[in-house]
Amino acid sequence: MNRQVKQVLGLSVFAAGCMALGMGLSHGWVAKAQEEKPVTVEAKGLDRLPPITEVAEKLNPTVVAITNTSFVKNRRFEHPQVGGQDFFDFFFGPGGPQQRRSPRGGEDEQRAVSGGSGVIISPQGEILTNYHVIANMGGSDNALEVRTNDGKTFKATVLGKDKELDIALIKIDAAHLPFAKLGDSDALRIGEWVVAIGNPLGLEHTVTQGIISAKGRKLDPGVGSFLQTDAAINRGNSGGPLLNLRGEVVGINTAINPAGQNIGFAVPISMVNRILKDLRSGKPVSRGYLGVGPTDLDQAYQDALGAKEGVVVSTVEKGQAADKAGLQRLDVITAVDGQPVRNQDELVSIISSRRAGETVKLSVWRDGKTLTLTATLGDRKALEDQRRRDAGEAPEDERSGRPEEGARSLNLEKTYGFTVESADVRNRIKGVVVTSVDSRSPAAERGMAPGMIITEVGRQPVNNLAEFNAQVKKVGGKTLLLFIQSPNGSQKITLAIPPR
Repeated sequence: MNRQVKQVLGLSVFAAGCMALGMGLSHGWVAKAQEEKPVTVEAKGLDRLPPITEVAEKLNPTVVAITNTSFVKNRRFEHPQVGGQDFFDFFFGPGGPQQRRSPRGGEDEQRAVSGGSGVIISPQGEILTNYHVIANMGGSDNALEVRTNDGKTFKATVLGKDKELDIALIKIDAAHLPFAKLGDSDALRIGEWVVAIGNPLGLEHTVTQGIISAKGRKLDPGVGSFLQTDAAINRGNSGGPLLNLRGEVVGINTAINPAGQNIGFAVPISMVNRILKDLRSGKPVSRGYLGVGPTDLDQAYQDALGAKEGVVVSTVEKGQAADKAGLQRLDVITAVDGQPVRNQDELVSIISSRRAGETVKLSVWRDGKTLTLTATLGDRKALEDQRRRDAGEAPEDERSGRPEEGARSLNLEKTYGFTVESADVRNRIKGVVVTSVDSRSPAAERGMAPGMIITEVGRQPVNNLAEFNAQVKKVGGKTLLLFIQSPNGSQKITLAIPPR
């Protein structure tokens, strides 16, 4: 009996020892598993350089130099709120534009020459570039010339343009050209290698390399968000491609921050892809409009509304897409078509990437509940044009004067040889102000000069640009009878301006 007791006791002691040992080892393993470690990266390919040389050699033939030439009057009147020397300096660069004397005497003219870059995206000669590279400089005889990598030059025509995104599509008469493939900028990773090719400061086909520094940068209240890169970009790079290491275009280089070093920005190619169909058709770019005033969801809104993420609806425009869908003030939009939105910039970007007439599903937080609302988007441009009309202004496409502010549907300068803008309200004179006069036009021969105020067309008073445009249209290209006065109203005269 004693022997059995001893065996039981011995086995018990052995089992207890094993348990204690097991618990000690387990505690060590748990402690080891919970041990905090620094973040590290398993580096691969450190013995190899990125294939930048291959990208440069193969993609260089797809990059072109673009020259934009127009003629600007030396005595051109500068509206106090438009243009200025900074505008000209930006495009002309050091030394300013070249001058030439008008063959018919009178005013001097400046030969305005700006340069930029572009990338061929089809074998038939379609070229992507920036809007500001091809925009008319405010003069006449605007001409675009493209020089390819082999030294050949071509005249170019504009297929389509989008001022808001600063993108244009032009075309040259050529075939079987080397062209670049459009990539996926949404798939880019911060820190990824990229290559920029362009013509900085006139140095053609300059190649620089860097990384993607950031994504989704907002430079202004517009519809676009930009890629940031530290690849060197300078004046003249505008419109050139930003490429990944597969040689795919992931962005169109468009801007720099001159206050810093190697802080450049490119329009993501995914945003360009969304409007490429519109650009090719020559129609205005279609962008969706929701009709809300968005506000970021800060801590105060989170506490008051009980939402953790999303965008607060501050206002709802009556009769617009959001109102029709049932969206209410103080709703929180958390997602669009399942894509989360964390701030108002993301909401604007997502909605603007959709076309007018498309439907979107909005995930909305309201009074502690999640709702799904369906909205049919309005047309952003049509609504903006209507607001201009309601304010007594001409829509963007009907504005005369500087072409970069809108296409001149009246073609006033081509028909009569002068351009106008709304008169400065500080003059206390209603009408339009003459901003430029072609020295070779009948308007110049009859004494019209920049700074004059046009108050009547025929016997019809014109109080603003929209009314002036409407009266000029009624004339139908025949002789204009204009009642004109000096800015202070001390001198008045009637001029008959025949068409060219």
